[in-house]
Amino acid sequence: MGKWIRYLLLLCLMSCGEDFLQIKPLSIYTPESIYVDKSGFEGVLVTLRKNLRVDFYGQGGGLSCELIASELAISANKQQDAIHNFDIQVLPTGTGPTYDFHEIWERGYNQVRNANVILSRIEQGAFESEEIKNAIIAEAYFHRAYWYYRLIHLYGDVPFLNIEHTAPKIDFYTHSRKTILAKITEDMNFAVKWLPENVTPGAVSQGAGYHLLAKILLADSKFQEAIQAASAVIDGGQYALMKERFGVIASDPKYNVVWDLHQKENKSSSQNKEGLLVVQDRYGFPDAQVDGGTKSMRRYAPAWWNNYIKDPDGVRGTIDTRGNDFLIYAGRGVGYVRACSYHNYEIWVDDTDLRHDPEVNWFSTDKFIYNNPSSKYYGQPVDIKYTNAMDTIHCWYPYPYYKIYVEDEEIPDAPDGGHSDWYLFRLAETYLLRAEAYVWLNDPGNAASDVNEVRNRAKAQPASVSEMSVEYILDERARELFAEEFRKSELTRIAFIMADNRMNGYTVEDFSRKNYWYDRIMEKNEYYRAGDILWGPNIYRLSPFHVLWPVPANAIDSNLGGVINQNEGYIGFEKNTEPLTEVDNRQ
Repeated sequence: MGKWIRYLLLLCLMSCGEDFLQIKPLSIYTPESIYVDKSGFEGVLVTLRKNLRVDFYGQGGGLSCELIASELAISANKQQDAIHNFDIQVLPTGTGPTYDFHEIWERGYNQVRNANVILSRIEQGAFESEEIKNAIIAEAYFHRAYWYYRLIHLYGDVPFLNIEHTAPKIDFYTHSRKTILAKITEDMNFAVKWLPENVTPGAVSQGAGYHLLAKILLADSKFQEAIQAASAVIDGGQYALMKERFGVIASDPKYNVVWDLHQKENKSSSQNKEGLLVVQDRYGFPDAQVDGGTKSMRRYAPAWWNNYIKDPDGVRGTIDTRGNDFLIYAGRGVGYVRACSYHNYEIWVDDTDLRHDPEVNWFSTDKFIYNNPSSKYYGQPVDIKYTNAMDTIHCWYPYPYYKIYVEDEEIPDAPDGGHSDWYLFRLAETYLLRAEAYVWLNDPGNAASDVNEVRNRAKAQPASVSEMSVEYILDERARELFAEEFRKSELTRIAFIMADNRMNGYTVEDFSRKNYWYDRIMEKNEYYRAGDILWGPNIYRLSPFHVLWPVPANAIDSNLGGVINQNEGYIGFEKNTEPLTEVDNRQ
């Protein structure tokens, strides 16, 4: 190979002469030549849109991290780098390769920098109209606000970057969470005026902007304003809950509208009026395809095929041999996100709820069968009493089949969960955000009305006015939004609301020692509550200070000229300074 390369190079030198060594670029892509018009800036917007989807794909991405840091779920995987014990595994120096505790920080700030490229250079561009320019600014504001909403509910006080930095900078300082909320509220108030109503799938619409603004306003305890933002989406006429069958297989009576809503072909369909912002993953389209796909079946389904499960004779009862019919149906799960009893059983209070329909939508444990042809019980339902009870953490629990079943185009005979679009914002959540705001304002009647819009679609029994509380809203979010919402962020947002308003004995001053996030997890999640369940190399454990994750040590240590604060409970907290309360163009 090396001889051929040298031979070709010699031929080129002989035929081209000395001109061969002269640099003659066909084009030069510099910021000054790219960011000059609409098409140049839209290239950055496409990057921002693509990076919204990363948390939803792969087995241990950002969504997985948030779910196992909540009352809903744990990691049931036995691998050493699966997070079980937050006290010793979630550290400023790292959390291992499986989960994205640190990557969310890096991803968030990369996206903030991308948005700031637009915001810092937009005035030098030439546009056909002020409306076109303002729409680009509006979407850049959206992306920056979205990531700061995530960052402050994962890490608390963080640096706010307001401009593009074109040279190395090592003197950042932390801003207070309330300061950041005020800034992104201001930005989003501009954004919702200029974001377009109608967009192509994956782009940011005005409805998505109002939805994000409602979340931000809730986080800042501006409940009446949050109602107004949510109402702009709900009452705007462009969106509606899907209450009738639609999309692929709509004519098949076996299924129902909840199934339709979560099929990959339907999520971005023009028939679907519920999706406010849907991230894109299309198999066979390089620009839209995510490497590896959703991994949804691998992430959420149990390792039912593992040799833990024995038949009554002690023979291995289940297998994952490729091409096995039951494997293709159930998915080759490994339990990186295992819902606990609160989600699997406690929140389901009536048998009419389509989201828990055992015929189609819900994979209950009585559906598992012995699929090992070597077992004389082949094809019969699994009797779990012959399996070690401890092993059922990993291999034996129900799951929402209608959400996580995604046909796998790449490995169809041993499916992990294939390529599919995924909901980032959906109108059902908008209703629940508005219902929560009504609860905070002590208006249970309107809260119940909004909750029941969601419940009625699922054919669940209506909730009563007397049931309305923050806890009930969280229960309904768990029923409706599992595997969609960033649960830890939403729990922390509510914990901050209580602390900011000194409710139920919570305060900002003691936030890392006493908070609603921790107390709710201890009440609902039996694994963290027990604390002494040994699984893999570690026991299940977390502490109140994990309400805020550790700021990565390398971000702090490389910032030699400034101070990025560390959160209480982690090494480095003692070096903190007062956070900034004003956003300017110095960082």
